[in-house]
Amino acid sequence: MQPFCIPRMMQATVHFGLCCPGRLGFPMTPPQSPSKGTQTRCSLYIQKDVLSHEYTIVSFSIFLSLAPGASLKPPLSQQEGPQNTARISQSEPQPVHDKNTTNFTRVQPLRSWLQSCDECHDCRSDSRSKKRFLPARLLNVHPSGDPDQLRLDDASASEGNGYLALSHCWGKSAAGQSPMWRTLAANLAVRMQGFTLDELPKTLQDAVLVTRGLGVPYLWVDSLCIVQDDARDWNRESKRMEDVYASAYCTIAATSAPDSSTGFLEGLPRNDGLFVESADGRVAYVSTNVADFDDDVNASGLNRRAWVMQERLLSPRTIHFTSNQVYGECGEGIYAGNGVFLRTRRGTKRYFQIDPKFPNRLRSSGFATTWEFLRSLLEDYSRRGITEPSDRAVAVSGLMARVQKALPCPVHHGIMDWYLHRSLLWHRGKAVTGRKIDYKSSTVPSWSWMAYEGPVGFLPDGFGTLDRFGHVSFDRTSLTTTVWEFTESGLRVVDAGIDSGRDHIYDSRGRSRGWITLDGDTESPLPRYLAVLARLKGGQAEEHKYYVLFLQLMKPQEGEERLWQMTYERLGMGMLEGDCELRNVGQGSIL
Repeated sequence: MQPFCIPRMMQATVHFGLCCPGRLGFPMTPPQSPSKGTQTRCSLYIQKDVLSHEYTIVSFSIFLSLAPGASLKPPLSQQEGPQNTARISQSEPQPVHDKNTTNFTRVQPLRSWLQSCDECHDCRSDSRSKKRFLPARLLNVHPSGDPDQLRLDDASASEGNGYLALSHCWGKSAAGQSPMWRTLAANLAVRMQGFTLDELPKTLQDAVLVTRGLGVPYLWVDSLCIVQDDARDWNRESKRMEDVYASAYCTIAATSAPDSSTGFLEGLPRNDGLFVESADGRVAYVSTNVADFDDDVNASGLNRRAWVMQERLLSPRTIHFTSNQVYGECGEGIYAGNGVFLRTRRGTKRYFQIDPKFPNRLRSSGFATTWEFLRSLLEDYSRRGITEPSDRAVAVSGLMARVQKALPCPVHHGIMDWYLHRSLLWHRGKAVTGRKIDYKSSTVPSWSWMAYEGPVGFLPDGFGTLDRFGHVSFDRTSLTTTVWEFTESGLRVVDAGIDSGRDHIYDSRGRSRGWITLDGDTESPLPRYLAVLARLKGGQAEEHKYYVLFLQLMKPQEGEERLWQMTYERLGMGMLEGDCELRNVGQGSIL
């Protein structure tokens, strides 16, 4: 058989290690046709897969067709010699198996990756600090020698040990029923004495097995560590999510599990491939399983859930268990279970997303880049599903708190002070109707995108084309700004259809004067009042375009007429041409 040679521009190196995946690293090259090598007795095909411009290291897949026991000269060297001859086998070395943990071949590479990250990266949470955060309770995954036993512990008694956190989908329960495995006020004392593994659904059982396999004594699961029917406990602990995930040694993401009953270990396919044994007995594993992180992780059902965004971004490291393979994500990039390591380019959206101390990397990225990232983050969050609409604010509160502290940038109900004019100019998504959320115990102001259900968008801004116009400031839960009213008669709104997302504004002569998009799902004539927030630069003054909030005067409560004379609520936003006739009616408050 003729030796197979990789072109010089794609020279590969294979690092041997018993039971460890082989690693082939390719320097970045321009996208070209796949490199192929075909032999008379076998074929080796290497496929270059540039997944995205966000990566600097390409993914690869290797497909081999060989008779078992055949010899191959691996691409370690182009020199002849018996030391370069390797034997190909489809037999996997038999690992030591621990029935109390998950499979050795699944866990051992993850332990190696975490150890390497601990030693070489700056990703690990500061869990060894004397002031480190601990949640109220943690699940002890191995309180005794019995693998069936678990116990809920007061975290203060954890003796400084680290913990893993679980990110997962609860799934839908039968009508009128709540999940039976939850920690409630009635079973809290019993669980702190001890309970059995089989009392948990399959996804939580798998998380326990992974935690044991990684050698970590504690696991944090929201449904177990927060008393679900105790409003005081839930409110306190849910507001600490920022610290729960940021302080975890690592987060387990049950990415492939659509609900708590499914599990995520049994359906995980083997990384089918070949073991290459050199003449001196060293073994390397070559996988044929392609790493597609975007499809396996980013497009998964789990990552379409609102709560999961902050769980993932605030975690220093995450292990994603997908239906295709396992991925480890840290601040340096993405490790795939088939041995591929994907490093993310600086300055890209993903580079900021995997920041182990999120959002510190934004601090040196510049004003415009920071807003572009935060804008895309909020738009992404608003598109995600959430079971309880009233959780829309709290499910992202950890992220907002971290942004406020790290940049530092005051944040009010999802609106950022640094980008006040820009972040107030949100609009509902196309082909959707906005339904106002009943927050019951709290109030979200009308000027916040958190006040409504459904996806929102922000104006695209190239920085340099959009200028702030007028003064806007926060006053607790209200905005103070100059209010204007239309003096031009004959203006009317023409419905452009739900697919357009905005309606047209015409004058009495049929000329277009701008557009409007309402926040709610009810039709309304053109509002009388507005606040002008920004101006799109043009040539002459009459060519300018102005971006505005449309307002309505709030009805005063009985006996408070004087206090409410200049109090408004937001109805929507839009754009007006520069020659519209307006009158300044003075300062007003928007609630």
